[in-house]
Formats: sequence, C-alpha cells, structure tokens
Amino acid sequence: MKAPVHILLFVICLSFSCKKPTTVDVITDGNYTGVLVVTNSVKSVPEITPISISLKEGTFNFSASGNLKPSAVKGTYTLQNGIGNFAAEGVWTADFDWNRILNGEYDIRSSGVDLTLKRRSKPITDPSPATSYATLTYEYILKRAD
Repeated sequence: MKAPVHILLFVICLSFSCKKPTTVDVITDGNYTGVLVVTNSVKSVPEITPISISLKEGTFNFSASGNLKPSAVKGTYTLQNGIGNFAAEGVWTADFDWNRILNGEYDIRSSGVDLTLKRRSKPITDPSPATSYATLTYEYILKRAD
C-alpha cells in the first residue's frame, strides 16, 4: 500500500513542477489601450494618463489623452531578451518631461493580452549635491484592444 501512495505523491509533485509560465517576453502586434503611470518617490500619488499604442511589424504609433506633450509619437522598436528598444521619430519643444516619450529601453512583460513596458533607467553613480534625489519611474500598463 505504501508504493501507490509514494507514486501518487510523486505524480502530484511532478504536475506542479511542470507548470508553464503565464508571461512571455514578446510583443504581439495589435492595438493596445491603457495608462502611462509616472511614479515620483517624493509624491504619494502617481500621475496617470490614458494612452493608446498601435504596434505593427516593428513600428509603433502612440497617442495620449489629456494634456500630455507630445500627444502623438511614432517610431520603431526592436526586441531582445525581454528588453524593448524604442526609437521615437520627431522633434519636440523643451517644455515637458521627455521621459514621457516612448523612447529608449523598456523591460517587457506580456501575457498576449496584457502588456507592461517599464522604462529602464541608468543608475546615478556620483550624484551632485545640487541634484534632486527624487526618482521617477515610467510604466505603460496596456491591454490589447483587438
């Protein structure tokens, strides 16, 4: 009787260890809607802006609602090892936070329907005393619309 119990326990353990991951590090072409969440380490409430992004064969079109500058951006992107490299096209004025432009390196999390892009920032190695110590994070939280 002990042998069937051991076999049953072995099968149960094996079934839990064979679970497939629920996220993948790829971007599926399509239209996505969601929000851009800007978190400031000094403020307790993040700034949230509704956005939409269209992704197709290595190109993107970004548009934002509200007073986000710029309200529309287009460009190209590439993927490698869970990191997306976005290159925006255009010329902008200097009266807004350029980190809000979908441009640069982003960590990618995707389930095929949900897509999260989190901007990668370079660590500050030797901050000047006059430099602000507030840290900002930029995260696009999206859901596939089509």
